[in-house]
Amino acid sequence: MTLVSIEICMGSACYLLGAQDLLEAIESLAPEKKAKIDLRGATCLKACGNGPNIKVDGVLLSNVTPKELLEIIHDKING
Repeated sequence: MTLVSIEICMGSACYLLGAQDLLEAIESLAPEKKAKIDLRGATCLKACGNGPNIKVDGVLLSNVTPKELLEIIHDKING
C-alpha cells in the first residue's frame, strides 16, 4: 500500500492562518483513509505569507482550505 505523505506547517503564521483546521479535517476522516496517510508536522515550509502551507508527496501547496485538502486526499487515495 502506498501512503500519501502530508506535511502540515504548524509554524506561527500557518497556525494562525488555519493549519489547525487542516489537521482537524484529516482527523475527521474514516480510519481506513487515515491509515493511508503518512501525516507529519513541520515547523516552517518557507512560504509564511501564503499559509496555511502543506506538502503533499513533496509538493508545496499554499492557501489550502480543509475542503481542498480533503479533495486532494480523496484524489490521491482513489487515483
